Formats: sequence, structure tokens, C-alpha cells
Amino acid sequence: MKPISFTFLVGLALTVLLTGCGSGEETDNAQIQADISPVIPKIPGTVLAVKTDDNRPTKTGDTLVILDDREFALRVQQAEVAFQQAETNVTLARKTAQTASSSTGSASSNADAASAGITQAQAGIKIAEVRVLQSKQNFDRQAALYAQQSTTKATYDNTKAEYDAAEAQLNAAKQQVAVLQQQASAARKQVTTVSNQAGVATEGIRLAELAVKQARTNLEMTRLQHSYCVITAPADGIISSKSVQVGQEVSPGQTLMQVAGNSKVWVVANFKETQVGEMRVGQAAEVKVDAYPDKVFKGKVESLSPATGARFSMLPPDNATGNFVKVTQRIPIKIAFTETDPNTPLRAGMSAEVTVN
Repeated sequence: MKPISFTFLVGLALTVLLTGCGSGEETDNAQIQADISPVIPKIPGTVLAVKTDDNRPTKTGDTLVILDDREFALRVQQAEVAFQQAETNVTLARKTAQTASSSTGSASSNADAASAGITQAQAGIKIAEVRVLQSKQNFDRQAALYAQQSTTKATYDNTKAEYDAAEAQLNAAKQQVAVLQQQASAARKQVTTVSNQAGVATEGIRLAELAVKQARTNLEMTRLQHSYCVITAPADGIISSKSVQVGQEVSPGQTLMQVAGNSKVWVVANFKETQVGEMRVGQAAEVKVDAYPDKVFKGKVESLSPATGARFSMLPPDNATGNFVKVTQRIPIKIAFTETDPNTPLRAGMSAEVTVN
């Protein structure tokens, strides 16, 4: 037997060292993950039909469950009637406002006419005052002459009659001015009243239009709730965990079934904190799935969790209380597959072994 040379031993040691350094970090604390979307009703109701079953493929928008829609159909009819009534109220409010506007114009015209009549009557007062002054001067002159017996009784009576007539015309003109002033005041009050009515009518239009918007919103809401009577698939995938039956009463928030996505899967590998010091996004990874022991899947590091898994638990550990025992923590690492094989389908929850090079 030949002795082992020193050179052979050094080469063997280097080979073992290099092989060990290139093996990367490994963990068997890993699982296949996929998007799982719950099918949840948004309204309460009675199930009339179930259009799918467990382990059946489905597409986004496919009908899964149908609820009794009679009550919601009646609500839609009520909302439609309320909407039509609100639109009719807007039409009536606009007609009322138009009438009030016309009345405002008529009242303004009456007020303007009364003001013009006052101006004309005041001019008549001035003319009557001039006539009174002239007739008074004639009467005073004839009275003086009649006292001296220098004029006839008939002339004196005529000038006195003219003077009395002029005073009567002046009084009549003043009374006419007073009447026209009262009419103008009443016309101005009417303008104010009608203007207020027009303002109220305009506000009535605004309120009626707001009522139309509210009725339209209620109608859209009832139609939306009515559409919820047909429950559809939220995503592409496979139906699982179906727990709904015909005749069952369902309520909002209740999970009826789940849709497991089959278009994209990934691996969450929980490495020890002592293993992730050199891990970076983009590094190559190999995945072995327990279901396919002879198959190696290629992948890469897509992201690293910002905290350990324990930090996201319902009751995270607090090392500041009680006796401290150091426990190696694990960091979730998301591994994305860079290649897939349709002959080896991967399902959420499968156990795997991951090696990051």
C-alpha cells in the first residue's frame, strides 16, 4: 500500500472546502404559496342555486352562487318611482319659477307706470297752481272794481267762478297725486313680494334638483345591491372549501368557498437569521418539492421580509420580560420560480426544500 502524498491531501481539502462554500444556504422550512381569494356575499339572502363544486376550475366573473332577489327587485322599483317623482318635481318647480318671474316683470311694469303717473300728476299740480294764481288775481281785480261799482255783477261772478274752478282743479290734482303715490307704494310692495316669491321658487328648483341627485344615487345603490344577488368568481383558479348549499341563509362577511389561484405560485422559505446575512434579491435558488422528489425547480430570491416571523405573530415575544432565553429567529424569504413545468403542477401548501446559492 502506497503512502498518501501531502499534495493529494491538500488538493482533497481544497476540493471539500470549495464544494462546501458553493453549496449555499438550505432550509426545509418552506411551503408553496398562491393567492387564495375568498368568495364572500355582500348582502344577506337565501341561496337559490350553486353553480359550481369543489375542485372545479373557474374564471373571473363566472357565476358561482345565486341569491333570492325578489326583495331587492322591489327596492329597485321603489327607487325608480322616487326618481321619476323627483324629476317631475323639478319640472313643476321650474314652471313655478317661470310664473313668478313673469309676475315680477308685470309688477315692475305697474310700479313704473305708477311712478310715471305721479310725475305727470305733479306737473298737472303746477299748471293748476298757475291757473289758481291767475284766476285769483283776476278775481281780486274784479272784486276791487265791483266794490267801486266800476264793473258789472256778471263779470264779478264769472271771475269768481273761474277762481273757484281753478282751486277745485288744484285740489283734484293733489288728490290724484296722493292716490297715485298710494298705488306706486302698493306696486313697490307687490314687486318685493313677487321678487321674494321668485327667490323662493328659484331655491325650490335647487332643492328639487338636489332631490333628483339623491333619488338617482338611491336608485344606483339599489341596483348595485340587486346585482350582488349574483355572486361571481373574484379571480381565476380552482374552487375549494365550498360550504354553501341551496336554501342556506347567508350574511355579509361569511366565506362560502375559496378560489385557489393556479396562475402564479411562489415559495416562502423561513431561513434562520444566521443564514440570511449574505442573501440578496436576485440570487439564484433551487427548490425541491416533496411531491416530486426527483424534480428540481429553478427560482430566484424575489424579496426578504423586513422582520422575523415572530414579529408578525398575534403575541410577539417580549424579551424584556421574564427570563431571557436566546432563540434563533427565522426570516421569511420569497422565492419566485423562473421556470415551470405543466406536468408537475404546484399547489399551495406543499412542503419544499430551498437552497439559495
